[in-house]
Amino acid sequence: MKSSFKILIVSSEFPPGPGGIGNHAYNLCRYLSTEGNEVTAMTVSDYTDESASQKFDKEQDFEIIRFKRYENKLKTFSKRIKLLKDKINASGVNLIIFSGRFSLYSSLFIGKKNGRIKFIAIAHGTDVNAGNTVEKMLIKKALSKMDLIIPVSKFSSQKLPESISRNKVNIIPNGFDIEGISAINSNPKNLTEGKLNLITVGSLSPRKGQHNVLNAMPELISEYPYIKYNIAGRITDDSRIKKYIDKSDIRDRVIIHGQVTNRKLYEIIQSSDIFIILSEQQAKGSMEGFGIAILEANFFGLPAIGSRNSGIADAISEGKNGILVNPANTGEIAEAVKKIVNKYEDYSRNAVEWAGKHHWSKIIKRYTDAINKLN
Repeated sequence: MKSSFKILIVSSEFPPGPGGIGNHAYNLCRYLSTEGNEVTAMTVSDYTDESASQKFDKEQDFEIIRFKRYENKLKTFSKRIKLLKDKINASGVNLIIFSGRFSLYSSLFIGKKNGRIKFIAIAHGTDVNAGNTVEKMLIKKALSKMDLIIPVSKFSSQKLPESISRNKVNIIPNGFDIEGISAINSNPKNLTEGKLNLITVGSLSPRKGQHNVLNAMPELISEYPYIKYNIAGRITDDSRIKKYIDKSDIRDRVIIHGQVTNRKLYEIIQSSDIFIILSEQQAKGSMEGFGIAILEANFFGLPAIGSRNSGIADAISEGKNGILVNPANTGEIAEAVKKIVNKYEDYSRNAVEWAGKHHWSKIIKRYTDAINKLN
C-alpha cells in the first residue's frame, strides 16, 4: 500500500471496551499502520474505566484520541465534532474511515476539502439499518458522501439504502486476530465423552439470542444430560432469559460469566465444544452484521451454530465450520448439535481452516487494494 495515506479512523466502539465494531476498528488501525500509513483512531471509552483505556492506548503503535461523554447529549456531540475538525485541520488527513452509527452521523459535519479527503464507511449492520424515518434519512445522506462503502457481509450490504450506487460498495468480511497469538492455530479439538459445553460470546441481550439457546435446552438435556451452557459478555438486558434461569433443571447448567478479560474469555472458549449464537433482528433495526466471535471460536477448533437469514450466514460455511438454523426452531437447533457431535472432528478441523482464511493478515490485503483504488 502507498505510504502517502494519513488515515483517521472514527469508531463508536474501541478496546478495551467490548463490542465487535471496536474489535474491527482496532485491528484495522493495527494492520493499516503496519502498511506504512500514519493512523489515528478517534473513539470512545464506553464500558471500561479511564485508567484501563490509558494503559491500553500507551501500548499501541498508533495514536488514539478519546472523546469525552457529557450529561448533555448535544454537548457531547458538538464537542466531538469540534475535536474531529481540529484534528483533520491540524494533521493533513487524506482518508477518513467511519465505523459505527455516531461516526456516520459525524461525517455530515465534515468537509472533504474539495475531494482531497476520501471517505470510507464500514457497514456493520445495525449502524445502517435504522429503525425510524429521521435516522434513515441521516444515514442515507451520510452514505451518499462516501467514496467507498465496505459492508462486512452480504446481509449487511442488503441493508444499504437502494439509492446508494452499488459501484462504490465492496463487501469485505470481518477478520480476527487473537491477542498474544501470532501463528494461526492448526489443531482441531476432540470431544470428551460425557462432556458437552456450549458457549455464546456477546452482550447478554435479546439481539444476541441467548434466550433461544435456553429455549432449546430441555430438548438438548434429554439427549445430552451432562450438557452445560456458558454465556460470556456484558449484561445489557437479561429480561428474556429469566424465565428459563428460574427453572432448576436449566439453571444448574448455565454459567453466566459477564464481561471478562480477553485471556479469561479464551480460557472459557477453549474449555467449550460448540459455539452457538442464535441472534434475531430487533424491531428498531438492531441486527447481527457478521460475528467476529464465530471466527475466534473457530480458531480454537469450535464448530459454530448460528442464525440463518442474518450476517452470521457469511461467517458460517454451511456443513463445514458449522450449521445455520432458524433460531426459534428448537428441533433444528437440537439436530444441528447432533450433526456436529456425530462428526465433531471433521467440523473442528474445518473450523480451524476457515478461521485461517479470515485472519487479519489476509483480510487487510483486501482493504489495502480497495483503498489504493480510490487514488
